[in-house]
Amino acid sequence: MTDTELFTDDELLFTGEEVEERSVEKAKPWRVLIVDDEPDIHAMTQMVLGDFSFEGRKVEFVSSYTGKESLKVLKKDLEIAVVLLDVVMETSTAGLDVARRIRTFVNNSFVRIILRTGQPGIAPEHKVITELDINDYWQKAELTSQRLTTSLTTALRSYRDLRKIEQNRVSLAQLAMSVAHQIRNRTMTITGFANLATRKLDQDSEIIKYLDTISEESGRLEEVVDSVSDYASIDNCDHQNSEIFLLLEEVVAEVKNFAASQNRNVEFDISLKHAVIDGRPDLFKKVIGELLKNAVLFSDEYSPQVKLEVKVDSELCHIKITDNGVGITDADLPYIYDPFFTKRPNAVGMGLSIVRRIVDGYNWTLEFYKTDDQQTIFSLVIPI
Repeated sequence: MTDTELFTDDELLFTGEEVEERSVEKAKPWRVLIVDDEPDIHAMTQMVLGDFSFEGRKVEFVSSYTGKESLKVLKKDLEIAVVLLDVVMETSTAGLDVARRIRTFVNNSFVRIILRTGQPGIAPEHKVITELDINDYWQKAELTSQRLTTSLTTALRSYRDLRKIEQNRVSLAQLAMSVAHQIRNRTMTITGFANLATRKLDQDSEIIKYLDTISEESGRLEEVVDSVSDYASIDNCDHQNSEIFLLLEEVVAEVKNFAASQNRNVEFDISLKHAVIDGRPDLFKKVIGELLKNAVLFSDEYSPQVKLEVKVDSELCHIKITDNGVGITDADLPYIYDPFFTKRPNAVGMGLSIVRRIVDGYNWTLEFYKTDDQQTIFSLVIPI
């Protein structure tokens, strides 16, 4: 057989094979919301950014012509990555109101906001950048094609990174839940065998005190696991309308029972109001409950007093929780929301960490301060 014949045979051998066709999934485009009352601005923006792409993904535009309309779009469309937002629309500050409400009422901390204005005097740049959580601020007269492209690229990169951080947080929470489950199984086994061994021994045996210590420490470890599970399980701070009056009454009743279990004869001063907030009832109760329990434990040793005061205005619900203890020292203040930080020997130290997680998840405002007479106040502000 000649080389030519061999080549021909090989060629015929492989011509009968079918080549598998693989479909390449197209990358989803970045969704960008244009909010402006001038149709020409929408057309110009789409023309300038028509060929724009970032990380191989094109841009898909959504248009809105009023601030009110844009908030409805953002509540429904959770894949909006960037908002190109005009300042002056139905009112002279409509865009500023939208930017503020995106973080509070819509509760979206991921979408990136680029403000654009044709009347910079109404919204001075320094004031806007300082007070609002936005990515960029441009006067329309200065916004060239290159600057718009650069600004959008920066915003999308920031949005991408925030989403990656959130995905990592969710993965870490799932890992924590799995680890907590495994530890809980082991602690139950340890406690069970320690109790079994105690029953098998003579009651005068010195070994019993060691077994009691094992059971006690195993129980404390279970408390730690439960607290970590509570923290990790807060995966979604979902939107939900909740009337707070009855929820607060339930929490106050639970905290009064808690105070009694701690042998604390606390004088409670309760002032409640009706209001509907955006938040899951169980998470709202968790926040108030942990803050009230903290106030009970750290109120004055001899005449403990705890005050819960609720005030409501046209847009916000203000909740203040006050105790008459010695207060948190300046040295401890930076660490009060850290996991496992506590000044009580037998406590886990996860209560305020859980509070901080929920508050941040909803973009509520939580502040701590001391009065002139050293009373401790936690102030919680929630949009209604």
